[in-house]
Amino acid sequence: MLARAGELLAASRRPIILAGLEARHGQAPVALGQLADALGCPVLASYKASGVLPASHPGFAGLFTGATAEADLIHAADLILLFGLDPIEIIPGRWPYRSPVLDLCPAPAAPLAVAPACRVIGDLARITGALAPDLTPSDWSAGEIDAARRAMAAKLALGGAGHTAQTTVRAAARAAPAATRLTVDAGAHMFSTLAAWPAGEPFGVLKSNGLSTMGYALPAAIASALEDPARHVVAVTGDGGMLMCLAELTTAVALGCRLTVIVINDAALSLIDIKQQRQQNRSIGVRYASADIAACAGALGCRAWRVEPGDELARVLSAAFAADGPTLIDVVASADGYGDQLLALRG
Repeated sequence: MLARAGELLAASRRPIILAGLEARHGQAPVALGQLADALGCPVLASYKASGVLPASHPGFAGLFTGATAEADLIHAADLILLFGLDPIEIIPGRWPYRSPVLDLCPAPAAPLAVAPACRVIGDLARITGALAPDLTPSDWSAGEIDAARRAMAAKLALGGAGHTAQTTVRAAARAAPAATRLTVDAGAHMFSTLAAWPAGEPFGVLKSNGLSTMGYALPAAIASALEDPARHVVAVTGDGGMLMCLAELTTAVALGCRLTVIVINDAALSLIDIKQQRQQNRSIGVRYASADIAACAGALGCRAWRVEPGDELARVLSAAFAADGPTLIDVVASADGYGDQLLALRG
């Protein structure tokens, strides 16, 4: 199979790499960087693979959403190289691309949505090392990759007045200590969070998958803080997810976890609300009165702030990151842009 993989790469002038969660382990991230450098081609990372190729790498073109956001870029490729992409990371449905697929995977897995022209199973770093001597630069230009990255960022742009998930996470990324880990909950805010956070290493971002469980970010942040106490962790969650696991703050307080929870509080289950509207149904059970989550967190012993529209966020972020033990920032945010953003992502 290595020989066939080499033939496909030799025949390709415009390959693209889709990196997945299995690319996070061992020397696979290093190998991915070497592959991207040798081919000079664009790389898209799945949500769970955020950081396997640093966001600062010139070949990084954005996130592989599995939907329409990156479709134009992938359609422009003549070979689709899957690098540790797990089948669970692909949205179920018809595979929309016609170019041949080369699948490099560390172990046998469930069938993909597309039959690959070639599948090589084994250690990703060793496979890359075996293929490396015969790799040649592709015809992609740095300008094309940069344009694709900008186009993806434009599609992920989130409108809305006041504080939004996007403006909040960008501010958090600027204020966070070096090497801060991000955990993120399911919900409409997740797209903006992953796009705005400059992931720089494997496992620098922790995200649920499959059913994308709400209430994941805080427990994941506590686990991260216990596993690596010297490393700060930021948990970005929605108000719905936070209210599902509010009592977990007592665990973080009791254990003195070094973490900051950022609640994007828009008083709605926004992603479900959007889906109801797109089906031309009225909103049912997805909007409610805004909860003062900062007050709840304070009652549980956690230092907390509530940031209203128009309030300065940067000062609060600095105070939260400088504090000992767990902190929480309750950001009253706009949900106005989520519908347009989801339309740009998924069509």
